Amino acid sequence: MQTYKKILLATALIVAWSLQAQVQDNKVDAIDNKLYDLKKDLEIAKIKEDTSQIANLNIKLGDFFKELELYSEAIKNYQAYQELNKTNDTSLVYVLNALASINLDLKKFSEAQKYSRKGLQISEDIHYSKGIAQANALLGSIEEKQQHYDDALRFQKISLSIFQKLNDSTGLAQVYENIGSVYEDLEEYNVAYQHFKMAHAFAKSSEGDLQINIINNLGDVNRKTENYSKALNYTNQALQLAQQTENESQIESALKDLARTHADLGDFEKAYAFLNNQSIVNEEELMQRNAEMVSAMQVLYEVKEKEAELELLNKENQINTVRQYIIIIITGTIILALLFGLFYWNKRRRHEKYIMAYQQQLLQADLDKKTVEEAALKREIDIKISSLTNYSLHIAHKNKMLSDVSKTLTKLKGRNSELVTTKLQELSEEIESDLNNNNEWTELMGYFGQIHPGFFKSLKSVAAEKLSASEMKLCMLLRLNLSSKEIAEILRITSDSVRIARYRLRKKLPLNSKDDLQAYLLNL
Repeated sequence: MQTYKKILLATALIVAWSLQAQVQDNKVDAIDNKLYDLKKDLEIAKIKEDTSQIANLNIKLGDFFKELELYSEAIKNYQAYQELNKTNDTSLVYVLNALASINLDLKKFSEAQKYSRKGLQISEDIHYSKGIAQANALLGSIEEKQQHYDDALRFQKISLSIFQKLNDSTGLAQVYENIGSVYEDLEEYNVAYQHFKMAHAFAKSSEGDLQINIINNLGDVNRKTENYSKALNYTNQALQLAQQTENESQIESALKDLARTHADLGDFEKAYAFLNNQSIVNEEELMQRNAEMVSAMQVLYEVKEKEAELELLNKENQINTVRQYIIIIITGTIILALLFGLFYWNKRRRHEKYIMAYQQQLLQADLDKKTVEEAALKREIDIKISSLTNYSLHIAHKNKMLSDVSKTLTKLKGRNSELVTTKLQELSEEIESDLNNNNEWTELMGYFGQIHPGFFKSLKSVAAEKLSASEMKLCMLLRLNLSSKEIAEILRITSDSVRIARYRLRKKLPLNSKDDLQAYLLNL
């Protein structure tokens, strides 16, 4: 049963491939026939010396080659028309605009501007409103490609006002799309969306690339504004229309947008599937376009050969042989290019994995280094805090001891002789002087500033009144989490005095009656 299903599937694929190949062959044959007919009509017109017909056929040949993107041949035929027609009329405006469009596609902006401005001047001279509108639209597109968005909008709005007066729905659709494209480049997506909606409304009756391209733009703007449901809806509409009209270029564009939307949604499996389909369509379109261009060039070549020398017909076998070699070379080149691309892609993927692994190692090493530095910094802070606390307690002990010695010496003054009394008085004064020395406070505040660099600045900013030096010292000692007894010994005051000083300090700080002063300073 499984074998039977596989046979049916293989048969269906072969039939589908055959039908597609037949369709492509039919398209190529249609192009060949159209070019033969145009060349034949041109020869007849030349024999009859019908200048008007020759000029019109040059325009048709220019349009034919422009559609195939054989721009050199298209330009040659349009220029042949200009040499024949010296009258400033609507046909000349059409040719100038076509030449401007070709140069715009080739990114030759100065040439494109030259032809557009010439077409605009002639249109104004003969009062050809549609030509004026088309020339302004082209000038706007040229400015947009050069990122001159203000000038682009100015030209497009002139074109829009003229098409509105003419009630030209196709022209309105094209200009609204152009304006939307400018606002999309400026990332003003809501304004761009409104213009694309207007373009869509006017393009509903039109066929071909215009309507599909507008719907694709609507989907793309919704994707950029993260309105993914609308984006998928519009892009699927564009894909269906492109498939119905067998428009390979628009199918590729729609598949690419679907891949981007699903990637933004995080559905990378679907995104990859659409991207893969887009690559297949792109390859098919490229092969089809190459076939059409090769076919058109071959027909053109054969026609020129017939015009040049009839005796070259006996060399047809040699030409066919060369053609086969060219096909073989092209096929081999394509296969080699595909193999090289696959090899490059695999190599790049391995390289990216290696870089990613290396970056992860660097990040881990950096993280380990920061962890070690943080631990070392914590140890250093702990050591400094311990040193500062010990230093504070040392001062308290020293002050108590010196205070006791001072009191003892003071009591001895009355029990000894006058000389002893004098010496004891000097010793007492020296001890008192040492007790009043501020160098130790300066050193203590220096240690404190290293550990809590922003404490005094923050304290001053929240205080309702200016704090005295004694109050600043009290805040520092409270921030060190010392008890009232320890603070009293350091400051050489009584515990009651510490309590009163704390009360006065609370009045100057933004504290409620239930708030703890020491907790507030610890969290400051």
